[in-house]
Amino acid sequence: MNFSLQKTLVDVAHEIAALGFVAGYDGNLSLRAPEGVYITASHTLKRKASIDDISLMSLDGKWLEGQRRPSSESSMHLYIYRERPDVHAILHTHPVYATAFAAARRALDLAVFPEVILDIGAVPLAPYATPSTDEVAASLSPFVRHANAILLANHGVVVFGQDIWQALYRTEKLEHAAKTLLAAEALGGAHALTLTQLQRLFETHPAFVPRGNFRTAPEPEYHQPTPTSFA
Repeated sequence: MNFSLQKTLVDVAHEIAALGFVAGYDGNLSLRAPEGVYITASHTLKRKASIDDISLMSLDGKWLEGQRRPSSESSMHLYIYRERPDVHAILHTHPVYATAFAAARRALDLAVFPEVILDIGAVPLAPYATPSTDEVAASLSPFVRHANAILLANHGVVVFGQDIWQALYRTEKLEHAAKTLLAAEALGGAHALTLTQLQRLFETHPAFVPRGNFRTAPEPEYHQPTPTSFA
């Protein structure tokens, strides 16, 4: 196995624990390599993860190397990699605010924050599926080809990246957005961008590929000003 890649996963496991994105043995993370998929082992305490907690699997699900059995959620990771050749890293975590949306069964698809729109895209809500079963992969199927992050109803969030650091940064950005949206509820709720504003945002970033469908605000009504006459 590649020690450097194992060490990278260990470092990110420590990071997600320090950020409070997982509690105890929650969550799992992986990255794709030419020799297969490196993934955290089942029942890994992320804040104390070590090299021995990283296993190697083939894309078809064979356990190739490692001291410990791969995560029970490995089928979800492998499914995503098979469906998305552009994805090379996956983080499944339970950050408090994003998971609150998942528990409330509310997608994070309101067009509010330009930086989230451009970097992550709309975040859909997958229907509830029993963890560690093939139901999870099936629940992702309507969204996996166009999303960079998906909320798992009553469960958490899964985030994709071109590398493990991008997946981490996207998870952090998504959690911050969810926290801010909940704070905005106390002020009457966040105001979404209009479709015109959203299209203008995309025009200013021509290299960006829009992902998913955002909910937007209605366009403001235009009122013809009333002529004023002066005697």
